Amino acid sequence: MGTKDEYAKLVKIKTDNFSDRGFKATLTLPSSKTLTGTFDYINFYCGIESYECGISCKDQNAWKENGVLKWRIFANGENDSTYPVSQLFADGATVTISLEKNAQNLVEFRVNGSLVRTFKTPLTTLTNSARLVFASYQASGYTPPLKTWGVKHNQVRGYEMKYKNSSNNWVPFTSGNKVATEEWPLGVATPDGKVYTVDKTYIGNADVYASLK
Repeated sequence: MGTKDEYAKLVKIKTDNFSDRGFKATLTLPSSKTLTGTFDYINFYCGIESYECGISCKDQNAWKENGVLKWRIFANGENDSTYPVSQLFADGATVTISLEKNAQNLVEFRVNGSLVRTFKTPLTTLTNSARLVFASYQASGYTPPLKTWGVKHNQVRGYEMKYKNSSNNWVPFTSGNKVATEEWPLGVATPDGKVYTVDKTYIGNADVYASLK
């Protein structure tokens, strides 16, 4: 995703520590969602550096089961995007995702505790820290004036959030000041003022909620 050439809204939950080695969280998917076009998407993912792996929704056949639009696992990294898990997830499902550097500094992606992809290139230097991101993208163009925003979803919950520190220990993420919203393109106002609503009431329990309506 690009800050200058995409029309998107995000919630970023970041450690801002370049020595951290991973992030994981359990997600309760929204009970409903709205996509305005076949190239719109909603992504909930863990990231480290340029690796982004998690669960997505697009209004396309590969995301549908018996005509019902569902959610699908994706793994982006090393200039390659894959969909390594054939299982589709329904609205309201619970899914645990984890992205971390292993002892060889290779990035590993897990879903519900099962390894689904190990990337091939060692990651030794970070410029973008370990994180959990809720993101919605609308493919209606990014040049002002922007179109009215239409991609929406009910509340998504991220809980049991943990980051992997430099000692390879998993530590609960409880820093509310490290949870922030962002709108792309940066510095361009959305015509209707739509932004993510974030509930950090339970951040002390490593638990956060977000919706876009």
